[in-house]
Amino acid sequence: MLEPTPGPDKTLKDKILKGGLSLALRQLVTSVLSLVSILVVARFLGPTQYGIVAVAMGIFYFLVWSNKLGIGVYFIREQSLPEHCSEQILAFYNHMSLVTAVALWFLAPAIAAWTKQPETLWVIRFLALPLWLEMVSDASAMIMLRELQFAEVGMTEVVGQLANYGLSIPLVLSGKGYWAPILGLLLQQWLNAILLWRAQPIPLRLTWTKACMVPVLRSGIAYAGSDWIISLRALTVPLLVSRLAGVEAVGIISIAIRFAEQLSTLRQVLNQMSLSVLAKFTSQPAKIRNALSQGMVYQVLLVAPACAVFSCLASWLIPLLFGDKWLASTQIFPLIATGVMMSAMFELHTSALYAAAKNRDVALFNAGFIALQWGTALIALPLWGFWGYGIAEIATAPSYALIHHNLTKLYGSPNYKNAFTLVLATLPALLAGPWLPPWIGLLLLAVCYGLAIALNPELQNLLKDAFAIWKGRKA
Repeated sequence: MLEPTPGPDKTLKDKILKGGLSLALRQLVTSVLSLVSILVVARFLGPTQYGIVAVAMGIFYFLVWSNKLGIGVYFIREQSLPEHCSEQILAFYNHMSLVTAVALWFLAPAIAAWTKQPETLWVIRFLALPLWLEMVSDASAMIMLRELQFAEVGMTEVVGQLANYGLSIPLVLSGKGYWAPILGLLLQQWLNAILLWRAQPIPLRLTWTKACMVPVLRSGIAYAGSDWIISLRALTVPLLVSRLAGVEAVGIISIAIRFAEQLSTLRQVLNQMSLSVLAKFTSQPAKIRNALSQGMVYQVLLVAPACAVFSCLASWLIPLLFGDKWLASTQIFPLIATGVMMSAMFELHTSALYAAAKNRDVALFNAGFIALQWGTALIALPLWGFWGYGIAEIATAPSYALIHHNLTKLYGSPNYKNAFTLVLATLPALLAGPWLPPWIGLLLLAVCYGLAIALNPELQNLLKDAFAIWKGRKA
């Protein structure tokens, strides 16, 4: 007897679940490796040299995000692509990275003067090479993401990060200073480019045609305009903090940001999958609302408890592992983690709007976010040093009302009750953790979460569903 052929929904669900589990495993592995790398690199470099690395990395990732011009979103979202589209995109990215290399060479002295760190001059010029590798490998990654091959892309990233840490840590230990993480980044991008091209080979053309790229760029730049605005967030620390509070403050803030990002690393699984998945349900508002209502809860659960526990332990743990010179990072961490938690709640809103091609709505939200962050930072950093950055993170909260309004116009309002309950249960221990004995902070966290769950039956059901998915009993 023949087995029934799986339907398209079943096939899509299998791809999503398989890809999601693979991405989750990858995120856990790379998070552990990254934390080990932070421990070694930050301890041996100290706040000042680590601050130089943070300035360079902030500029690198800003250029990566902005130079891609939103083409990846067009590639994933568009149902019918022009012939040889991936080859055209690869040729275009190759040209863009060469133009950026020339621009970096001439702008590097001005950036070094602005940050008041002459050491950044050659570091910034060197960034052109890993940037080129990142750009030319992206065309292959886009094809794989379009086909929901999350696991394959995730494994490539794991190998690249392993190579990065395998090179940068020995170099730091041998006294190479801030160049060690930069050289590790170069090796990571080189391996990523090779592995992605082997998985999805694309012939390299030296030219691209307007007939193909004009529609691609028209759609991509509409997305990139909003994405470029939020990418300015990556420059807040390298440009504003370095100028107004000094490079040591850059190091202290950057290490706190790095901890918050690593502790919330699993939320990246939903983020990486969300656009590819939500784009398939834009005509079904009820499914979008339900996905966002549950997704917000999962996003908070993937961020808040880990950050709160770390906040309670940080004042004991950081001096033990990094030394007393990093103690200030434990004090700024709760404010940064609160900003990450707010961002995590609304990240799926952004993906849902992008999936529906509502780029202008996202751009307005991003502009409001950056205006609040940069405006507050310009005032607070000269007055309160690194504390000013934490205040600027909290000051962005009103901008989320705008993205809620834009989403509601399109799909209706998701259910915020359960996600906000978890946020409120997290804040007491998160904010007070560095100032309390660790056991009191952890007890406060347990009591707040216990009350939040006990008094909210909907949250209890969502947690049961999440546990059932984890155990593999429910789709």
